[in-house]
Amino acid sequence: MRPSARFAYGLRVHGLAGVTELMPAGTDPLPEVTVRQDADSPRPAPHPLDHRRGVRLLADGRHLAVDRERRTAVFHGPPLTPDLLAHPYLASVATTFNRWAGRETFHAGGFIRDGRVWAVTGPRTAGKSSLLAALAARGVPVVADDVLVLDGTDVFAGPRCIDLREPVPGVALPSGPARASTRTRIQLPPIRHRTPLGGWFFLHWGDAVEVAPVPATALLARLAAWRSWHQLPTDPAVLLTLAALPAWDLSRPRDWGTLDQVCALLEATPATAVVLP
Repeated sequence: MRPSARFAYGLRVHGLAGVTELMPAGTDPLPEVTVRQDADSPRPAPHPLDHRRGVRLLADGRHLAVDRERRTAVFHGPPLTPDLLAHPYLASVATTFNRWAGRETFHAGGFIRDGRVWAVTGPRTAGKSSLLAALAARGVPVVADDVLVLDGTDVFAGPRCIDLREPVPGVALPSGPARASTRTRIQLPPIRHRTPLGGWFFLHWGDAVEVAPVPATALLARLAAWRSWHQLPTDPAVLLTLAALPAWDLSRPRDWGTLDQVCALLEATPATAVVLP
């Protein structure tokens, strides 16, 4: 094993030794991927992701070529800076190689309470990152900001950062500009590589701060819709297990003045849940 390997999203990542947001890989056996950049070769034609390979046209015009057998992910186009590789570009690599490894991946973040991860998910405008940053400022461990990778019911830690579009009141954590100064990057401390999942929170905007349980049948449909790369096979038993965990809809107003109340509710609600062993 190469000592420069880094850990993120349950993968042993090579080629990103200088990306400080990634933790050391350690010695646990993990799926491996080497990340490279190629600014000179002709860009490969887009190819739908299948069980062996794929070439994805990214929103900025770059191409991402992934190869399961070679265990490579190559970004074609202008070179990316280390902060961009850490987030958001590594997420596309992570979802692909983890789905190939038989794991489930979701667009979600998560925090740790009572030794378990509580997923926080919602659309991109739901305020997920700002809420996780507020929890981190209160000493709550954050597992990931944007992608949750699950091996069964275990969640893997993501890069140790949260990116914010605007300042969040009360968040006084180490930070700096990132992504060509379009974001403020909050630095997160290292945590365990994997932690069991406890349940789910779905974020919504509303008139009041409140939580409401999500029935298991509704949760199953949501998880099936929110998982990454639908064209790759999913074990129905895994989704059924995940849907048996407790879940809540969390509504709150677009008002920073309710932030303490929301964080307190997020931390207190899991204590009422019955989770699987």
